Formats: sequence, C-alpha cells, structure tokens
Amino acid sequence: MISKYFLRASLLITNLLLFSSCFRSSDDNMDYPVDPQIYAISISSKADTASLLPDVAFTIDQVNGKLFNREPLPYGFHVDSVMLTLSSSNSYFLFSKVELTLEADCTYIWLSDSIPIPRLSKIKTTAPDGITSKEYDFKLNIYQEDPYILTWKKISGDYLNYPVESQPTILYKNRFYTYYRSGDEIKAVSAAISDKPVWDSVILSGIPHTLRLSSVITSGDLIYALDAATGNVYCSSDGSSWAAVKTDYEVAALYGELPFATKGTILLAVTDGEKIKFGRANNNFSEIVLMNDLPVNMPTQNFSAMKVESATSYASKFLFLAGGDSAHDLFNNNIWMLQEDEGVIKYITSKMPRETVLIGSSLFFYDDKPYLMTMSAGENRLIYSENFGADWIKAGENQSLPDDFAARKHASVVTDANNNIWIFGGISSSNGQLVDLWKGRLNKFGID
Repeated sequence: MISKYFLRASLLITNLLLFSSCFRSSDDNMDYPVDPQIYAISISSKADTASLLPDVAFTIDQVNGKLFNREPLPYGFHVDSVMLTLSSSNSYFLFSKVELTLEADCTYIWLSDSIPIPRLSKIKTTAPDGITSKEYDFKLNIYQEDPYILTWKKISGDYLNYPVESQPTILYKNRFYTYYRSGDEIKAVSAAISDKPVWDSVILSGIPHTLRLSSVITSGDLIYALDAATGNVYCSSDGSSWAAVKTDYEVAALYGELPFATKGTILLAVTDGEKIKFGRANNNFSEIVLMNDLPVNMPTQNFSAMKVESATSYASKFLFLAGGDSAHDLFNNNIWMLQEDEGVIKYITSKMPRETVLIGSSLFFYDDKPYLMTMSAGENRLIYSENFGADWIKAGENQSLPDDFAARKHASVVTDANNNIWIFGGISSSNGQLVDLWKGRLNKFGID
C-alpha cells in the first residue's frame, strides 16, 4: 500500500520541477533592458555629522555624460568615503555592471562597498543586457573658498563732471540713470550696465528744478518723482522727458510698488484734510484709493525704500522703509515692513542690532536677503536679515567694505540681474558729495 504522504511528496516534487523548467524557459527567452542610463544618484556618510550629503541634488546630464551638484557643498566640507546609491530606469533590473574610475586612472568594478568620493572621476554603467554601456564624468562640487566673501572693486572715482549737491541713481530699462542737482539745475547721466559703464548726458525736459530727487522711484516702464514745492507727481517713460500727473490728492511720499497687488500698483502717503493716509494708486495715477492713517513716525522723505519679493518664500513680500523723516519732522530710526491685507496697510518694525543708526542708510535686496548699508563711528557696515526682515544681524568681516571706501550716507545701492551690487556716490562724513562708483559681488556667484 502506497502511503498518502508519499503521494503528496511526489506531487510537490513534480510541481517544483515543472516550475523550475518554466522558469529556465522564461529566462532563456527574456529580453533584458538595454538602457544603461543613471536616473538618480544619492550619497551618504557616517562622517557627515551635519547630514549635508543626503540633501545634495545632483544634475544628471545625459547628453554630455556628466554628474555633478550645481549647488556646491560648504567651504571646508570633507569626507573620505561615502555610500553610493544609483538608480536605473527599471526597479527590477539593476545595472549588470558598474565601473568606477578614481584619480590616477584606477578603475574597478564596484559592488556595494564605500567609495573614496574625493577621488571619484568617472562612473561607467552597463545595462542589464550586459552589452550597452554609458560613461559619466563625476564631480562633487565643494566651495574652494568662502562663498560669502564680498569682493569689491572701485569702478570710477568721478563719474559725474559737474558740482553735485544731491543725487540718486536708479536702474531703469537695463540702464543706470543718475539724476543730480547742480546749482539751480537738475541734470542727468545714463549708462548701460557693463563692467565699466560709459556715461552719456541725458537731455531733460519738463522736469521742475524743485523736484525732490530722493523721491525718485520706478514702477514698470515708468519713473516717478515728487515736486517738493507743490506735492505734484511727475512721470517719465524714457528717463528724459517729464510731465506732471494729475492726482486727486496732494502726495506726501512715494513708497514704491506694492507686492501682492496688481502689477504697477504704487503705495503712497497722501494728505486728506488734516490727516496723512496711505494711498494706493494705479500705474498712471488716474485713481487713488485712500487707506488707513499713516503712523506718526513713519518717514515721508529722505528714507530708503525696497520691495522684497522672495524667490523662496511666497509669503515674504513686503515694502521696507528705513531712515528718513516723518511729516512731523520726527527722525525715523526703524526699519518698517509694510504689506497690504484686504485694503489695509499693515506694518511692523524690525529688531535691529543695538546702536544701529539709520540716518542716510541704504536698503537693497541681495542673495534673497534684505540688506542695509549703515554708517556709524565714521565707517559703513552692512547688516542683513536671514528671516526676511523680522531680525537683523551685523555682517561678518567677510562682507566688510574696502579700507579705501570713503564712509558715506544717502548712497544709492542697486543690484542687477548678474548678482552685482553697485554703490553710487553719497554724502561723505564731512558732508561733501561723493561721485565715485563701486561694484561688489559674493564669491558664490562667480562659480560656474
């Protein structure tokens, strides 16, 4: 009599043999993927105590066969070895072979062991078909010098040829425009952005000699400024021809374009009876909407203004004001952050380093941060904010101004699309007008 357990065992063995046969048949006829490309790469190391490596974003240039990180790791970063993870186009079939080339032309087949990342120069992958391969040049970029050093260069010592009594410079349609008062006249020069700007005289028309030069702002394709004598707004569409703009209210201050609003919407301070209020004007000033009252110590003249629209934080969109004098002749030693919310201008003041004096300070937005150039104890210093204006800190020595940079107030500080900072003129410690031009740039922006 045959045991029922023997029958069951025989059936199990037969099924296993059939399954094995089918598996081999399938294997013999299988089409293996022929794509050798790397689709993702990540690295890690126990020596990376700050956990920087997992966040490194690698660019995979399939056309030119290059693997690299566009944003370099911090200056001074170093690890001897890392664990490497490569991903192919198929989660079931990995590369049949990966070859690594280290500096000094040492090539070996990599399995899963750690690799000396500072020496890695090439990665060659072979597709699951065992034939098709692709080679990549590998580069782990690390800043080789402090990326946050500001390097300065004096471009010109006297780019204005006439006696100057006051001056602002703006960036308008990819050109610099400097308006300046010389005697009873207002004159202007202009230059295209370049390593060494070439200045041409601008023939002005329609501009009153009482124009308040510190009020000049740009909005879209237009330039605006206030006539100090009448409170009228003047406008130019080309930087040279100016004309008065009819407004329903006397304008006390032009603050600049409002973030979050329709493009070209300008924030103003306007006189309404015995009060001074915020006003919102469209780009041609044909309509001014009155808003809430201006704080008594908010500046209306001689202030520095800046629009902040962060590339990394959608909510960080403000108008900043620093220094200047209020309509009640009160000096403003605050940095104001303004934002419109449902028809009301809301505002807060920033926390600043102690003993910071904002007389003649200059705001500018750079490296996705608000900056301010201040003057105290006979020298200029930079302060900046890491949290879009809530708190300000002093910049380190790596961002100090050159020793031969004359201390100044009321300088025009302009940034361009190539991450340059331009400083134009200002008033010296002895109250003389400076007519020099400086250019600065962070080292990080000089890396290709």
